[in-house]
Amino acid sequence: MSALTRRHIVALGLALLPALGTQAEPPLLRFATDGNDQGGLAPAGRAVLQRALERLGRRVRFEPLPLRRSLAMTARGELDGETLRLKSVADERPELLLVPVSTATVEVWAYAHDPALMPRTLKDLGGLRVAHQRGIVLLEKLLAGMPGRIEAATPTDLLRLLRLDAVDVALLTLAAGQPPLPDSRLAGLYISPAPLYSAPLFPLLHGRHGELLLRLAAVLGEMEASGESALLRKTAWAQLPAP
Repeated sequence: MSALTRRHIVALGLALLPALGTQAEPPLLRFATDGNDQGGLAPAGRAVLQRALERLGRRVRFEPLPLRRSLAMTARGELDGETLRLKSVADERPELLLVPVSTATVEVWAYAHDPALMPRTLKDLGGLRVAHQRGIVLLEKLLAGMPGRIEAATPTDLLRLLRLDAVDVALLTLAAGQPPLPDSRLAGLYISPAPLYSAPLFPLLHGRHGELLLRLAAVLGEMEASGESALLRKTAWAQLPAP
């Protein structure tokens, strides 16, 4: 092999290095996740979305943030997307794209110390002393205008307020299918026979990722249909700290 040929081969190899490096390091996407979530919604949504993006050759980093702050950041393009949001959020933000496959469902459950005060619908909350976890935007919207509602830092604090008779009803958000609170946490308390409210949640993308939208929706749809997403959610719940 001549010296000239060797130089050509070396030059070609050096030229290919950037391309090879790009292939070895998939693009990183930054997604917001609810920094106030203490249940199974956020872990379940992250598990499903991460697997789908990995299938598409993308890396993802989840950044725990308050929901209002993260939405503003994503709308400005400082983040690439939101892990779990109601459809109405995308409807109100034209700069955001809804991925049309639900990856989790949020449910609002009521807990009471007196079964006679147990609400069956959101309308039944009128006139009751209601507590909910601070920073849950969904509950803040559902309870907007309700006088006397009380905010607590954690689900444990909500149940404590009930036992102290400081409130009549405590509202908790859970993921549909998530194991309920253990009986040891509910001693002396009652749970509503059905959720007072439920809604599907979806990933959102910033508008600059329009080319990713249909491919991500297709992968998520296949995962839901095959049962893979359900398994990922259950695995995420099993890894949560004991309540």
